[in-house]
Amino acid sequence: MFSKHFSLTVMKEDRDLSFDAFRGLAIIAVVAIHATYFGGSPYCIGFIPYRQLLNAAVPALFFMSGYWASKKPIKSLGDYNTFLMRKLSRILLPYLFWSFVLLGYSAVKKGDINGYRIIYILLTGGACMGYYFVIVIAQFYVLTPLLQYVNRKLGWYGLVSVLIFNLASLFVLYLSRLFNVIWHLPAALPFYSWIIYYEIGLFTSDRHREVLTTPKMRFGILFAILVSWLISVLEAAIILSKYDNPVYAASVVKYSSFLYSICVILGFIFARGYFRRLPGLLSTIGYYSFGIYLIHIIILGQIVKFFQEIRAISSFQPLYQLILIVVTTLICFVIISIARKLLPASFCSRVLGF
Repeated sequence: MFSKHFSLTVMKEDRDLSFDAFRGLAIIAVVAIHATYFGGSPYCIGFIPYRQLLNAAVPALFFMSGYWASKKPIKSLGDYNTFLMRKLSRILLPYLFWSFVLLGYSAVKKGDINGYRIIYILLTGGACMGYYFVIVIAQFYVLTPLLQYVNRKLGWYGLVSVLIFNLASLFVLYLSRLFNVIWHLPAALPFYSWIIYYEIGLFTSDRHREVLTTPKMRFGILFAILVSWLISVLEAAIILSKYDNPVYAASVVKYSSFLYSICVILGFIFARGYFRRLPGLLSTIGYYSFGIYLIHIIILGQIVKFFQEIRAISSFQPLYQLILIVVTTLICFVIISIARKLLPASFCSRVLGF
């Protein structure tokens, strides 16, 4: 039933099933990341391999955003204004709606309303864990014409230039977060620590052709993904044990996770055809991914409260984490599906992000 319903949507909107399937995997990984914080111990040594495995989720979403942002080249100021209005309204209106819902709930619960703090929270994605993603994407949309210009003029050198810029910015963040020697911005603001993923999307889309690969190349990228993941596990363990910095050990904003994320993205590019064969339900989850991103923390928090009381489940972390991920994703999926059936389509997409 889900596959049939989704196929009609794809025909209508000319979507690419491979990207939706990849997006579905990425949003499930995002839910899994947050499940470790709410229902586990993400900073303990036993969680390191699992947590590092999930770290490519947000970079993958940035990559896909860049890929589709480049489908209509921006050649004039009018094109730029149209692009920004269309893209920013699609993400910022739902972001503001859900942020105000959460801030309103917090204000009523705590009885405290601070106007300046609300403005700061909205500008930095602080209303909910993960909302920084929307702020970073908005920054990328503003920078899209510049990146397209660099790609047109410099080609591969443009991609390399952005890569070097990103590596240099990571070095500054490395010093900041590892040694706590300088003040660093909130996660939403340093777009430069994520920009290569968006740039790879833009660059790949600009080529307008499939990447031809051989079995040896696909085996090579699988090997690269495995090795880079093992390196990220090792680096995280060192950061945790030697520097006692658990937050940065889990973070994706470090060199090993940077390498791993790029390998995963390249793996998708090389094996894109295989993703079209994945189950239709996964593609539908990908189609709903932005809505899931916006509401999954709200749902996850309630699910954790329920299952924490069942000690037979919550005491066995592998089963507990699996249940949190599946139940949260399923409830989000059902809520979005029902909303799309009962509410006007324009309200769902423009206001709710569904």
